[in-house]
Amino acid sequence: MTHYKVKKEVSRIALFTLALAIGLFLQACEHQRIKVPQVAVPPQVVQSSIRFRKVYVFAPGDTVEISVAKVPEVSRTEVIRPDGYIALPVVNDVRIAGKTTDEVREELTTLFSKRLLNPEVAVIPLQVRPSMVYVTGEVGQVSVAVPYRDAPTALQAITMAGGFRRSSAVRDIALMRLSEDGFLRISIIKLPDKTQPSAYAGLAATPLLPDDILFVPENGRSQVNRMINDFVTQPLLAVDLLIGTYTNFKLVQYIDKIY
Repeated sequence: MTHYKVKKEVSRIALFTLALAIGLFLQACEHQRIKVPQVAVPPQVVQSSIRFRKVYVFAPGDTVEISVAKVPEVSRTEVIRPDGYIALPVVNDVRIAGKTTDEVREELTTLFSKRLLNPEVAVIPLQVRPSMVYVTGEVGQVSVAVPYRDAPTALQAITMAGGFRRSSAVRDIALMRLSEDGFLRISIIKLPDKTQPSAYAGLAATPLLPDDILFVPENGRSQVNRMINDFVTQPLLAVDLLIGTYTNFKLVQYIDKIY
């Protein structure tokens, strides 16, 4: 009888131990199941493989000084006309809108060389457009340049671009920026949670810098992934496709010297 009771007690302990082990195992599985999606989140920042520098592009309304060393009679300070041209002695009308300082200097040097001996041309921007930020994608105005002074945050820039459309993916907004080290970077703006008030609060707390580009995609992440893929493979083409001729700057690839 005693032997039977001991055996029965041992069986009860064994069953309790097995049940406890199964419970712990299921709890661990549930714990892992919850954590897996967090680990699988894709990277939030993508960087170009090559470096760039940013140069200003002239536009109608800009004031520019053209100076030719030792030939003051052909030097001028001109406002770029609405058609993109300025008028200069000797070379007449020259289109400079859409060109950089270096491009204008090279073109004028070539033109002046037809009448002057080894001209030394300087091109000096005196009054140019204010710093801008750019918004494109599923917003009211599709692609728009917004004065930076009026839109220092992501929410203000999007609001000035006409606000969100119904098809906007508010949680997948991408921010493109040229960093100080010369690399273009795209980051998905991180928001605290999935609620709309939280999304607006997160955008209001996202500061912008001059020449930043905000891309608001359609619902679903596929459009963002396509844009990021284009950005990684062909950064300059991606910027052109996003903004086109709206930007007041041009990206020039760094050519690293080899010693």
